[in-house]
Amino acid sequence: MTEPTQVAVITGASRGLGLVIARVLANRRYRLVIGGRDRQALEAAADDLSRRAPEVVAVAGDITDAQVRANLVDGARRLGGLDRLVNNASELGPIGPLRSFDVPRLGRLFPVNVGAPLFLMQLAVPLLVERHGLIVNITSDAATAAYPGWGPYGATKAALELLTRTFATELRDQNVSAVLVDPGDMRTRMHQEAFPGEDITDRPLPEVTEPFWNWLFDQDPTNVRGERFVAQQKDARWLQPA
Repeated sequence: MTEPTQVAVITGASRGLGLVIARVLANRRYRLVIGGRDRQALEAAADDLSRRAPEVVAVAGDITDAQVRANLVDGARRLGGLDRLVNNASELGPIGPLRSFDVPRLGRLFPVNVGAPLFLMQLAVPLLVERHGLIVNITSDAATAAYPGWGPYGATKAALELLTRTFATELRDQNVSAVLVDPGDMRTRMHQEAFPGEDITDRPLPEVTEPFWNWLFDQDPTNVRGERFVAQQKDARWLQPA
């Protein structure tokens, strides 16, 4: 019997890290559903990925929109199921001390960085159960270290880490796994926004994480359930204490 083609959903896949992950999966012949807010950039990414992947569905829109999330999961369903859900879409917010932080901005950061991934995980569970699938949530070292100026963003990632580990524990008996990945500092648009006007060319491009993604997607999801990884560790020592 022919094995079904694997399917992945990747949010924030129009550029940067999300596009790198999507390319790794495309090279592994996954059918892809990719999301992003910038329709033009997303369509360009879909064209690029279509040269590698058997099929690519692009869903443009804000990840906090319930219809956009539903369209992402429906896209996977139309492609035959879901094996990998990668919650990469994220928002940095303003960098600055907590004493002057505009607290209402949390009303944007938490829905993007915490609420949307949780909603997507909930929507995707029935499909993931069928394939014993894997959820990959992108985190940051800001979740575990008190970096001045990064408090609100770090708080969202800390919340996402706890939810991910809890989700993985709750779904253990249904053979759905979830992991956390800290990709490290990279030369991306979001990182540049954190340092406006500064030269960040000393940071590596997101492609530096490709060896890790190829390793991760080779693993049996049940063997990595609930773990936290750092994608830029040398000598393949990616596993980090949760």
